[in-house]
Amino acid sequence: MMKKLNILFLLITGLFFTFSCTDDIEVMVPNDAIVPVLTSAIDGSTIVLSKINENDQFGTFEWTDADFKLDVAVQYALEVDVQGGDFAGHKTIATGITSPYSLSVSDMNKALLAAGYEDGQSYDISLRVVASNYLASEAISMTVTTYFDVEPYSVIGSAVGGWNPENDQYMSYDKTTDTYNITLDLKPGEFKFRAPKIDSSNPWAVNLGLSGDSRVIEEEANVALKQDGSNIQTNGGNYTLTLSVSGNTFSIVQNAASDNTDWTGVELDAVGDGVSADNADATADGSSWAWGNVLLADNGAVPTAAAGVYTWTWTGIVLEANQGFKLRTKNGEAGVNGINFAAGFDKIDIANSSAKVADDGGNITVTEKGAFDITITIDATNGDAKKIVIADPAPKYPAALYLIGDGVGDWDWNNTDLPMVPVNGTPNQFWKIVWMNATGGFKMASEKSWDTGINFGSAEDAYPAGGEYTKGGNNISVPGTAGYYIVVVDLDTDKISVVEPTVYLTGDAVGSWGNEDAANIFTVDNANEKLTITKTLAAAELRMFVAHPYFPAGDWWRTEFMVLDGAIVPRGNGGDQTRVSVAALETTIDLNFKAMTGTIAQ
Repeated sequence: MMKKLNILFLLITGLFFTFSCTDDIEVMVPNDAIVPVLTSAIDGSTIVLSKINENDQFGTFEWTDADFKLDVAVQYALEVDVQGGDFAGHKTIATGITSPYSLSVSDMNKALLAAGYEDGQSYDISLRVVASNYLASEAISMTVTTYFDVEPYSVIGSAVGGWNPENDQYMSYDKTTDTYNITLDLKPGEFKFRAPKIDSSNPWAVNLGLSGDSRVIEEEANVALKQDGSNIQTNGGNYTLTLSVSGNTFSIVQNAASDNTDWTGVELDAVGDGVSADNADATADGSSWAWGNVLLADNGAVPTAAAGVYTWTWTGIVLEANQGFKLRTKNGEAGVNGINFAAGFDKIDIANSSAKVADDGGNITVTEKGAFDITITIDATNGDAKKIVIADPAPKYPAALYLIGDGVGDWDWNNTDLPMVPVNGTPNQFWKIVWMNATGGFKMASEKSWDTGINFGSAEDAYPAGGEYTKGGNNISVPGTAGYYIVVVDLDTDKISVVEPTVYLTGDAVGSWGNEDAANIFTVDNANEKLTITKTLAAAELRMFVAHPYFPAGDWWRTEFMVLDGAIVPRGNGGDQTRVSVAALETTIDLNFKAMTGTIAQ
C-alpha cells in the first residue's frame, strides 16, 4: 500500500527540479517511511514568558532525520496546537528550520500571539516537528503563559539593594488599567522608576523621579513624576507601587511599616561645661543635669533623614578647651519616640574627627577652644548605631566643582571628566565652557562622587528664559539646542547661568586692554564645534578671556586662559601664565572646548 505526498523539491537521478506551489507533483511514499523524533529539555515544563526576558532563549529543539525512503530534499517546520488537538489547523511556529533549533522568548511569544493565543493567558500546548508537511513527530507538551508586548519598567535604587542592573525590580503590567504594579519590601533609602530595556547602551535613558525635590513618601496617590526627576525616599517597609507611565504619576500604599526605630521629630541638645557661653543661642542648663550650658541642634533640634539614617548637626558650635560635654535627647528626657540617650566619647568617629577631639573621662572635649561642626547620626537600619563626627569648620566654598550628566556627557563619573574653572581670587564663582547635547540634564558636585562632598542642580524643571537658574535639587535642563554654552555658578547668590559663551581677545595685540570690544569677540561656530576668530594682530603677547555678567567688573584677568602647546589652559586661581607672542600678521585662532585644544595660525 502506498500513500501520496505533495512536496516542493524532488531529487531524481542526481538532478534537482524545483516546482512552484502551483506545480506540486505527487510522489508515492512507502509505508515504512520513518518520522522524525523530537526532543527538548523543556518538554513537560511550565514556562511564563516575560517581556523582561524577551532576548533569553525559550528552548532548543532537536530531532532525528525523517526518512521518506526516497531521494528527496526535506524541509522541517515546528507546529503548535492545544494539548489533545490534532494539529488540523497547522499553526506554525517556524519553517525552514534545521536541528538543533533554538528560539527566543520574544519569538515564541510573537508566534503564539500570531497563532491566535491571547496575551496574558496560560495555555497547555503541544509542539511537533513536521517533515515536508507530511511526516510528523510525536508531540511534546508544556504549559506556556504569554505576555502583552509592552515596555517593561522597574523599581531601582538603594531601597531595593542598589542602583545597578542586577537590582532592577521589574513591575507587572495591567493592560486593563494601563499601569505597572509591584508589591515588595523596601529598605530605608531611595528609588526611582526606569525602563532599562529601551536603550541597551544606557539603561537610564528613560527614568522617572519626582517632579519636585527629593522627599519621603510613605502613602500617597497620584504623585507627579518627570523624566530625570528627583529620587523618591522611603523609611522602609512593605509597599504596593502603581506606576502610570502615560500619566507620569505613581501611587504608593504602605502595607506594613518597617521595624526600624523612627527618630523623626526627636530633639537633641549639646550640654556641658565644654559648650561655650560664646554661642549666641547657648543657655544655662536648666535640666536636672544642671551641667554648664546647653545648645540645641540646628534645624529646630530635629534630624534630617535619608535611607533610615537620621542626622543632627551643630554648625560652628564654639567649644571650650579641656571642658567636657555630651550630646543627648533634649533636657535628658525621652523624645517623641519614647527613647532617651546621652552620647559621649565612645561614639566619636576618631578617623573622621578633628585631632583636637579628646576623651574627658567618657565625656567629649577639645584641646583647643574654637568653632567646630558636630554631626551625630543614628542608623535605624543598624540597631540605632550612633556615630559622632566633630570636625574643624568646613570651608564656606568648595575647592572644586565638576559637571556631570547626560546633557554634557553621561552620569558615570568614570566617563565624564568636566572640572569647572575657579574665577581667580573669587571663591564663590566657577565657570566652564562645555558642549551640551540637545536633550538631557546635568548637576554639579564638589567631588567626582555621589557619596562624598556636595552636589546640586537647579530649582527649575526646565531651561528658564535668560538661562538663569536658582540652585536646587533638580537636574539642570540643557537649553535644547546642541552646542557650546558657558556654565557660571555664583555660590553667594545661589545662581547658575547657562548661556552662549562670550570670549574676547585683549591686550597690545588688539590695542585694547580688558574691553569687551565687539571687534575682538570670538564667533561661536557650533557646526564645526569651535570658537574662532580671524583678525590682523599687532606684534605682541596674545591674551584671551571669558566674559560674563557674574564676573567681577573690569577684572578680565580673573577668567583668562592661554593656548599652550596646543592645549587650552585656564588661569583659574594661578598666577600669571606663560606668555604666547604673535607676529603682526592676519591670525586665525580656533578653540575646541570639547577637547580643550586650540590652534593659532598666522
